[in-house]
Amino acid sequence: MTTDALQQPPLRLRLAPAAAEALFHAGIAVLVVILSVSSFAVSTVFGVAASFVMTAIVAIAVPASIPLLVAVSFVTQNMVVAWYTPSIPDNTDFDALRGANFVILATAFAAFFLAAFQARARAIAELRPWIVGGVWLCGTIVVYLGLGAVHGDAKDAIVYFRNVITPIACFYVAIIAASLYRIDLTRTVPWLAGFAIAYGYCELAFGMDFLSLFHGDQYILRAIARQIQSGAYEKALQETGFVLRGLQDVLLTNLFNLPIPGLPQVFRIGGPTFHSISFAYALSIVSVWLLFNRRWLLPLLALPLLLVIGSKGAMFLLLVGLFVRLAKPLLGIRPALLLTVAASVAWVAGSIGFGIRAGDYHVLGLFAGLREFTHNPLGVGLGLGGNLSSTTVDVNWDLAQAHGAAAQPMESAIGVMLYQMGIGSLLFLAFLLAIARAAWRAYRRSGDFAVLFLVVAVVAITANAVLQEEAFFSPLALGFALLLGGARLAAHWSPTSQARSFRE
Repeated sequence: MTTDALQQPPLRLRLAPAAAEALFHAGIAVLVVILSVSSFAVSTVFGVAASFVMTAIVAIAVPASIPLLVAVSFVTQNMVVAWYTPSIPDNTDFDALRGANFVILATAFAAFFLAAFQARARAIAELRPWIVGGVWLCGTIVVYLGLGAVHGDAKDAIVYFRNVITPIACFYVAIIAASLYRIDLTRTVPWLAGFAIAYGYCELAFGMDFLSLFHGDQYILRAIARQIQSGAYEKALQETGFVLRGLQDVLLTNLFNLPIPGLPQVFRIGGPTFHSISFAYALSIVSVWLLFNRRWLLPLLALPLLLVIGSKGAMFLLLVGLFVRLAKPLLGIRPALLLTVAASVAWVAGSIGFGIRAGDYHVLGLFAGLREFTHNPLGVGLGLGGNLSSTTVDVNWDLAQAHGAAAQPMESAIGVMLYQMGIGSLLFLAFLLAIARAAWRAYRRSGDFAVLFLVVAVVAITANAVLQEEAFFSPLALGFALLLGGARLAAHWSPTSQARSFRE
């Protein structure tokens, strides 16, 4: 061996600066989520305090990590929660673990909203009207929180306060962070998407054997046992004749979730969220976002998983996003977006028409919301009505079908919001309209196609919300979309954006 060979420095792994930065932000996000859920396993009070402190430290020391931290907490939290399934026998304490991501989001929202009143943020002209509007919007929601706590169950009111405030908080975290700091989610979100897709295929291929690696099998069995104890399956037997014969009736579903005899059965995948609809929205939203950022491989890999899950709303979102992406060079962007709006209107009208003929409970819940809105346009307060409210535990669907509407609004985010918030819900819908308009204006000024993701997501998700609560109220639906899209929108407002080219 020569002297030169002996003097050569050892091999070192060198990462490009951008890759190292992305890995740094991802590491912070994963670590905080694991520690937050683990702190809730100690006690709920300690979990709230620890999650608040950790998120506040990140918001002050590494503010550019916050949008990714929120996204990672939405996608991966329940996977961490599953690890503690055998360790926490009490259901109330176990349910508290799932509150970690809301504490993270709420802390980030408070920190950035306060930061928006600093001189540096007030100097950004595009940001100022959003801050003023946010104060009015959040104030309105707090008023309806109080009404709901007075007129109904305070716990129900808090649950729906969380549902309504989550997408708003996601948007404001994204736009304030991206206005003040350089946020580049195109380097980190594809890794998060890749993880979710790989998880989905592992769950589909190996089922409970894969989930048992982190006690996910016990998580699912615990949820099924709680449903049995609550009498949910007895109620299903009385209403539909469905008989629970074994785990296969819960864990298996027909391919593409279609009620067609003869189709092979596949494992009912729920992803790291352990909720099929939420997982479908996560896959659909991140796929459309990637398509608008000129990434094709991961959306193509996500498509079979979406087909297996069979969520029509999530699939509709992906299809309209794919249509706009492909139609832009052929038709131009304005006709493509107008056709998207028309398709969304037709989707809603067709779904309602089919639901009326079939006596579908989503339509019955929507009509109940419209009926109650005409009786009381001011609203009754958050927490009354809705799938997660104690007021809708005992629903007589035979009677609802006979009357053409449910006794309480449910299964429809629009119907529930009209009932709970009355004309206040129109302020929330105006907020979504303003977001779509701001994204369109940003595109007109810059030619940045990626910012139009917000337009497509807002239109399609709002259409889905007419007959689905998850569209607005699942964190991985509207909230996730506004988090990803808001960061891109606000990058156009940042003082450093003048030196950047957004054109495709």
